[in-house]
Amino acid sequence: MKILAGLTFALLLSATSFGQTNATEAAPIDCEGATHNLFSELEAGKIIVIGWTMPCASCAGPLLEAHNAVLSYAVSNPGVVEYWMTDDYANSACNTIQNWCTSNGITSAEYFASAELDMSDYGTAGMPKVVVLGCSDHKVYYNENNGSPSGAGVTAAIDAALADMAIGCAAGVEELYVTNMAVSCFPNPASSVLNVTVGMVAPQEVVMEVVGLNGKVYSSVSVEDLNLLTDGVQIDVNNLATGFYLLKVTSNDAIVVEKFEVK
Repeated sequence: MKILAGLTFALLLSATSFGQTNATEAAPIDCEGATHNLFSELEAGKIIVIGWTMPCASCAGPLLEAHNAVLSYAVSNPGVVEYWMTDDYANSACNTIQNWCTSNGITSAEYFASAELDMSDYGTAGMPKVVVLGCSDHKVYYNENNGSPSGAGVTAAIDAALADMAIGCAAGVEELYVTNMAVSCFPNPASSVLNVTVGMVAPQEVVMEVVGLNGKVYSSVSVEDLNLLTDGVQIDVNNLATGFYLLKVTSNDAIVVEKFEVK
């Protein structure tokens, strides 16, 4: 099946324009003496955000933004997104890294001084550097350095990883193409009903699923012979808890995923 997940792959293709599209295996030991197997954690459903610092004064702002972006998922996706902080060439002691992070407000992270977390695995150096890794096939969703990392960029990458995880990570997709199926959903945020319109070249059956960012399917609707944008479907979201969800629309040859919020 050829697949296009509107939110997921648009962000993925942008985020991995640096050439490195998959993570490199690593088993770093953190400053508390615990070993972390990167691939095992990704395969267990974690999203790992890694920040590198010298430490340096100019690193603080972007790395704090990344830290705060990770913290914003603590309620909606508890235990899923982790922030790993390390230095650039593993030549700083753990207490140096921890003290620098604490003094700059980076207080919720796993701290490392390990050569296992080699930034050269993800292209060029240049502090600060941030990557976002996720999915069972170890994708790189974000890769920025030289002062470019931003909270907004990290958030978009985490959302893309969550969307990918919700549809099974779409591993093995060989071809992406611009689908002729256009999906819109409104209002967004929704409170009781989500209105969905789908534009297609020719009528065909589609399946609409409301999926949580944890991958749970909350509802599924099958619609036959959906016409051009003249047809609309109403999906009841009144019983959903406040938070973010994905609308996954599947036809014979395409999948489109749209993110929406319930308030």
